[in-house]
Amino acid sequence: MDGIEYLWSGPVATRLSTTALPAIVDWCRARRVTRPMLVGGGSLTATPQALALVHALEAAELAVWCFDRATTPSISVVADAVASYHFENCDALIAIGSAVAMDVAKGAALMAGQRSPYSALACDPGGEGVPVDASALPPLLALPATPSAAMAVGGVVWIADEMGAARPVRHPALRPGEAVLADDTVMSVPDDAHGRSSALAALVAADAGCSDAAVAGLMEPGVSAVTTMRRALVMASTIEGARAPRRRLALTSSVIGGLDFGQTMLALLGQACWRTDAQAKLGGTPTDVSSLSADLIRSTRGVCDTSDLIEVDRILDLLGVEQPGAPRRRGRRGRVV
Repeated sequence: MDGIEYLWSGPVATRLSTTALPAIVDWCRARRVTRPMLVGGGSLTATPQALALVHALEAAELAVWCFDRATTPSISVVADAVASYHFENCDALIAIGSAVAMDVAKGAALMAGQRSPYSALACDPGGEGVPVDASALPPLLALPATPSAAMAVGGVVWIADEMGAARPVRHPALRPGEAVLADDTVMSVPDDAHGRSSALAALVAADAGCSDAAVAGLMEPGVSAVTTMRRALVMASTIEGARAPRRRLALTSSVIGGLDFGQTMLALLGQACWRTDAQAKLGGTPTDVSSLSADLIRSTRGVCDTSDLIEVDRILDLLGVEQPGAPRRRGRRGRVV
């Protein structure tokens, strides 16, 4: 059996809840979790609603630790989260909020149980590199608050190195044991942020080869935020099960060095029935990517294998970026690429 096929038989088990509190408490008690680490951005502890959730969890006799520095899915942030997890003697992770929170939480769950660095781990089960040790991975619960976050729920984690080059690791143990769609968590996201996230989720789905009709469903006007989230969760297993999930999106975001890749992806995907709506939700004007540093481009290309190099070079050409005359690295089969 192919190393990927068995991972993605269907969506992550999902619970619908009016409020996040009872779902989190039930999940923790069922697994005898007493000190979960909440993973999210700055809003995790900065709003009255978020603080009320933390206090309510503490009232339910859970010794909660909040990691509110999930600002980017990078090696440094994941290392910070892992250090906090061990220092505070936590026994589970709960991702709340954005797609970044999902990836940071999955990355922290992964690295909390590994003895090898992230860069040394095999990208796929049975692939080249150090096999993932799944025996020490802590339990993981996901509470996505945006469509992009729902799309990021799955067994693939994308973490960027110090230069912004993203690298995936796939393993069934990285799939959250459960995802919760809580009305109060989803509705706490402003409408404009939710709209932007739905446009980005549509770009991810289109890049992974989902049907135009399915992608358009993420952009359909007049539907509730929870409905959009449910559609994104259903599509997540298909997207993460693709042989190269989010490759172009990840590589594009790496190549443009943290600039807004949404506009760039719109230009790359061509015409689609939902494209105009996505452009309106993303707003702004296409990012100028003509002045990228040679070091950034070189480092991004340095982590690519043969097929990735072909893709990233095509993106650079489409963006009109002059590539530095650096020698290309050897591919995995020893060929100069």
